[in-house]
Amino acid sequence: MGLLDDAIGRSKEVDIIKHDVAIFKNLIKQRKHPLDLVRELLSNAGSREVGARHIEVSYTKDKEGHIFEVLDDGCGMDFRNSQALPGRLDRFLGLGLSEIGGQVSDEFSWQGLGSKLAYQSRRVEVETRFSDHPLYEVRINEPWSSLDRNLIPKPRITEHQDPESRTFTRIKVIGHPPHRQEEPFTLKEICTFLSHRTFAGFTKERKCIPKISVSVLGQTEQIEFGFPEFRGIEFPDGLLLDDSKRTLFVNIVPRKGKSLPVRLKGFLTWDAGQFNLHKDNLNTGLILSSRGIPYFPLGLDEYGASGISTANPGEEKVCLVVEADVIHSEMNISRSDLVDSAETLQFKNVLKQMLNDLEGSVEYREFRQLPKRKKQEARGETLADEKRRIESEDQNWVVWEGAGSAPRVLMREPQNESEVNAIVWKLEALDALPFARFQTLGYPGASGGPDLFVNFQEDKASEPIRVAAFEVENNFYSYKQHGHLPSQFPKVICWNIPASGRKARLNKTSKKYKFTVVADEYQIHVYAIKLMDGISVLSTRELRDRGVVM
Repeated sequence: MGLLDDAIGRSKEVDIIKHDVAIFKNLIKQRKHPLDLVRELLSNAGSREVGARHIEVSYTKDKEGHIFEVLDDGCGMDFRNSQALPGRLDRFLGLGLSEIGGQVSDEFSWQGLGSKLAYQSRRVEVETRFSDHPLYEVRINEPWSSLDRNLIPKPRITEHQDPESRTFTRIKVIGHPPHRQEEPFTLKEICTFLSHRTFAGFTKERKCIPKISVSVLGQTEQIEFGFPEFRGIEFPDGLLLDDSKRTLFVNIVPRKGKSLPVRLKGFLTWDAGQFNLHKDNLNTGLILSSRGIPYFPLGLDEYGASGISTANPGEEKVCLVVEADVIHSEMNISRSDLVDSAETLQFKNVLKQMLNDLEGSVEYREFRQLPKRKKQEARGETLADEKRRIESEDQNWVVWEGAGSAPRVLMREPQNESEVNAIVWKLEALDALPFARFQTLGYPGASGGPDLFVNFQEDKASEPIRVAAFEVENNFYSYKQHGHLPSQFPKVICWNIPASGRKARLNKTSKKYKFTVVADEYQIHVYAIKLMDGISVLSTRELRDRGVVM
């Protein structure tokens, strides 16, 4: 026989286990994220006592708001309609304090948080069957509206005799929470949350692993069980620096004499990309895990890890999980923070000591030196590459050849503005520039002024200009003002003027190396060294053929 007074197949409102309504209104409001509900429902479904092999999480959104559903093939929930000896369904529907009130709880459950969060909705629907029990259908209309008016919601339960039905539980929460009507969550958002803040992202070893699938707005994905960033890592006992991955792997426990069972596990890395670390992926910094479930981040700097949290390597390159089962009862009702208690203080002190030991270790000091060593190695490789190029047969050289004189190699074909300056000064020293006068007076360079101050006279018929301002460029594409006015810096000397890619319109003059550019009402003079008489570009091979040995 069923436990409902009405005939089988009919429904009846039932009283639920309850405590003060105002208390639970306040506790429920403490939840920080709408997906906290899914976290708790998934924890309930994944507990050892339920024994589910398959769990399905579904999400959609309609005019009633966000709709969440969790289905598992576990043991189901029995209903006894008794406050003295409640069944699993009685406890789920109740607004009581669960194990605080002396009731036995499952592996992850705590204060019946999953069902309490479900009450912050427009409607809750439950289907469940426990072995050798009827199939129960439950409907709770406007539970949050009732609580908001200090009324106890009245679940309506329908009982069906179906002895052949498998055991299962399906919980559907419609309009959670009622006041939220923002854009729907994406598949990526929900999967990221599930993998890093719920039972799906379990941080410990587990024998019985259920298959977890997620359906979001019609898109379905299978979630691989376990904390994603830890998969495939063989954590050491202690610390291990992997030079090739530029990563310090961590798996440490408190010093001997510390009785609190805590484990710090994860890694610090200089290459966040190889682990897909990003704050939006909920996988950076220090994360608290209790009973294997990662719940929320802790501040690294708050726990004394000043070097790790800033630039060595910085929180965005850190993925550490502190596993502390003993702190399970010291989380607040939303499980998004720790309460103030003696146990919490002890935990903080132990964790601070562990992080201090980590930052004081030889392995961490070596890890900090990796970027410097990498930079030095990169410089060495760059130096070797530069040497190889400059020694190659195909290296091009700037050559000046005056009338009746042997070829003079000035330097390699310039790669930058500084090398153009060097060529200018060498030509100046050889008196090989095609100007009546070019006398360098100063090289302000990057100080914000011009590149060169020059006593300049273009030809003997031109006006001598004292302290003329010159801009120097490698390849001239456009007039770079750098905040300068064309009237102040009207002259440019460059290595070459490429045939393509120019943004400035160049006008030819009677001199093949001189061009003009109109900028506002001013005329800019551009002199190209490569086009000057006596200048050529020859490779090492070509120079050798001409008898010039480098």
